[in-house]
Amino acid sequence: MNKNNITKKIINILERNDPVPGDTSSDKLSYRYLEAGHIDSLSIINFIMELEEIFNITLSPEDTQSDEFRFISGLVTLIDNKINE
Repeated sequence: MNKNNITKKIINILERNDPVPGDTSSDKLSYRYLEAGHIDSLSIINFIMELEEIFNITLSPEDTQSDEFRFISGLVTLIDNKINE
């Protein structure tokens, strides 16, 4: 799976709640969805479980507490690295 497909899937998941803001692809990729409150503390567990199921990966506590996990492009990189391990 390439990074473009990973990005599309993540954005689709996030947009179930609200549209991901940004006029350009770059704006969307730099969106810090956790800080913006796009996902609340109760739905974060479901979000993580869905990512693990869709991409057939396991996210460690270190992964989910990293800065990469907090914005879309970082999450894409994190997932891409997990897939290619």
